[in-house]
Amino acid sequence: MSGKSLNHRYIPGLDGIRALAVLAVIAYHFNFSWARGGFLGVDIFFVLSGYLITSTILPLKGNQLTVSLKTFWIGRFRRLLPAAYVMIVSSFVWTMLFHKELLHTLRGDALSSIFYSSNWWFIFHKLSYFDSFGSPSPLKNLWSLAIEEQFYLIWPLLLMIGLYIVQKQSQLAKVVFLGAICSALVMAILYQPGADPSRVYYGTDTRCFELLIGCWLALVWPMKRLSSQKLSTKHVKKLNSMSFIALTIFLVSIVYVDEYQSFLYRGGMFLFCLNAAILIACVCHPVSILGKILAWKPLCWIGSRSYGIYLWHYPVMVLGTPIHEIGNPSYWRVAWQIVLIIMIAELSYRFIEMPIRKEGFKDYYRKYLVFNKNKWESISLSRKISTVMVPLFLLVFFTGMTGVVGEGQESTSSSYPTTIKINGDEPTANLNEHDKQPETDEATTSKEKEVEDVQQTETPKQDENDVHAVPEKKEFYSGILAIGDSLMIDIAPTLHTIYPTITIDGKIGRQVSQAVKLAPNYASFNQPNNAVILQLGTNGYFTNDQMDTLLNAFSNADIYLVNTRVPRSWEAKVNEALLQKAQEHEHITLIDWHAAALNHPEYFAPDGVHLEKKGVEVLTNLIQQSLQKQN
Repeated sequence: MSGKSLNHRYIPGLDGIRALAVLAVIAYHFNFSWARGGFLGVDIFFVLSGYLITSTILPLKGNQLTVSLKTFWIGRFRRLLPAAYVMIVSSFVWTMLFHKELLHTLRGDALSSIFYSSNWWFIFHKLSYFDSFGSPSPLKNLWSLAIEEQFYLIWPLLLMIGLYIVQKQSQLAKVVFLGAICSALVMAILYQPGADPSRVYYGTDTRCFELLIGCWLALVWPMKRLSSQKLSTKHVKKLNSMSFIALTIFLVSIVYVDEYQSFLYRGGMFLFCLNAAILIACVCHPVSILGKILAWKPLCWIGSRSYGIYLWHYPVMVLGTPIHEIGNPSYWRVAWQIVLIIMIAELSYRFIEMPIRKEGFKDYYRKYLVFNKNKWESISLSRKISTVMVPLFLLVFFTGMTGVVGEGQESTSSSYPTTIKINGDEPTANLNEHDKQPETDEATTSKEKEVEDVQQTETPKQDENDVHAVPEKKEFYSGILAIGDSLMIDIAPTLHTIYPTITIDGKIGRQVSQAVKLAPNYASFNQPNNAVILQLGTNGYFTNDQMDTLLNAFSNADIYLVNTRVPRSWEAKVNEALLQKAQEHEHITLIDWHAAALNHPEYFAPDGVHLEKKGVEVLTNLIQQSLQKQN
């Protein structure tokens, strides 16, 4: 490779595309209902990165790349690392000061993010992009930057080898496109409907087709060769028509696509990225009308700062939002968070990204970080602040990373039994390793007292809509089965007190797909005058076929579906599906836990999902009222 400098032209319309992509991602993370497919903005970034990086280093003629590997990698490090590291350190320090309960998970996230391997860290630690209770990791959005950095390290080498072996760029383009198809096939093969899609969502192997599509576009549509003089009027019209069609497909996808559709992982993302490539190709051409529209200054401003906006929007959102509001945004809070994100992104752009990009690390250090006490009086206030704050932040960061500072309360779920079965094959709860220890006399006494309090609770008469009152205990069904997830574990002791013969099977993290496999074990409950309570959906969405299969396993019994109140994006979709099933079948009744708990964060533990004592009372009363009404 030669030692020439980077050689490419600036296209304002691409900043407009960046702006649309980052706005879509932000809208998705804020859980706006009209941006269910906003996560596809990351796909746009991937395709655009593949196109621009390949266009930057691709030679106009011959097989010798335009820049040296050293020059390319240093340029990428200057562009990406400083702003990302500032965000990581700042978020970690803020967490240490105000959110210590996150420290036990954030240490690993921060370390993997520093080395741009967080996507695989999340995969191996089973951290879902669409899940994880309590406050999500404020660094979870860095998974996409990890994939890009891995691409920047490997792709120039592959491109150099490919040009040497294949010789012709047109032939290499076919090989690259074949590689993209293989990656998309891996995604389709690994994806399992109804299960958490994070393995295929985070994986470098399953997402590299998006970058490769951009690389392929650079080989077949070289930016440096585009000219307005080479197209006829007819072709100009076709190009402009295609650009608006591609933009429309992008916008429609943002509104109507969601992460639970199987088609998305079985070719849908691939087609979306091909459409993104068409959009980029059209906007890059000098004759593009859409390119001129997307060059609108406000869009260009957002696009030029899209990296900082993307970096900072997630930690600002996570660390500035109460758990009970996650998935249900408060618009005044969203408004000030957006203002804060833009302000921080502008500061990052002006004082970190651009100075280091232009001047390099050494000159930036000399300019903004002065430790010479003889020059202290003559330097500006901003330099004094940076000189003091940078070492202070780094000290706090390294102190927190080494575990010197104590952690806050760990996630609520870590102290829960993993499974519980009552009147089933296993009459006792199976505790996780954290809980497998003898109880003290004090703890036993406390639990006995709690059960005694439940048993001796008065049962006054109440209005049928009063979910806080305890209804009179009556049991009309010959058999009652309750299947659920961690919330079922929470309410199991109280349900068992009210219905001593009830069979309860609860397990942390249980999905509908797992309950389908469990159902045959309880076939004896599929009889008239039996009741089956299904409390599922807390941990993610399910397919229509999976729910139908589960419901058909108890088609002869009365089924009670408990909907969900969970601070996550799938809440509305899960509840909509459960309501639809209750409306379709006479023997299915919906228990509206969501309506009862929506404005009551006091019902929930600090993670916003598991239940406190009051929440247990309300939910069990709802279930008991529904069973009595049916009879």
